[in-house]
Amino acid sequence: MVWFGLVLVLAGAVSAFAFDDNALVVAGAAAMAVGALLLIVGILRLRRAARREGPAAVRQYRTSTGKIIAMIAAVVYIVSPIDIIPDPLLPVGIVDDATALAWLVFAFGQERHRHRRVRSS
Repeated sequence: MVWFGLVLVLAGAVSAFAFDDNALVVAGAAAMAVGALLLIVGILRLRRAARREGPAAVRQYRTSTGKIIAMIAAVVYIVSPIDIIPDPLLPVGIVDDATALAWLVFAFGQERHRHRRVRSS
């Protein structure tokens, strides 16, 4: 779900910022909103503990509240029109959003790896 949300956010951003057609801008903004919603729901699902059945159910991993909040803040920052560096200042204006997106992908991949490691052991 999170990976699909990331794809929607990226596709929506390209559509919203690269084209001048109003229909494509609206479609891009809608895709970014749906992608952001999927990202936030997927990130919140990381908070649930990895559960194992049977007597070996002692190891559980839960993503910290601070990391969840930071990941959601990154999604909101990427999607929001308010930036530290305005987007019209190309290419510098896009770099801050790209940095937040790169951190979000890295952090989510790291959390998925930790969850899988706990489930497989």
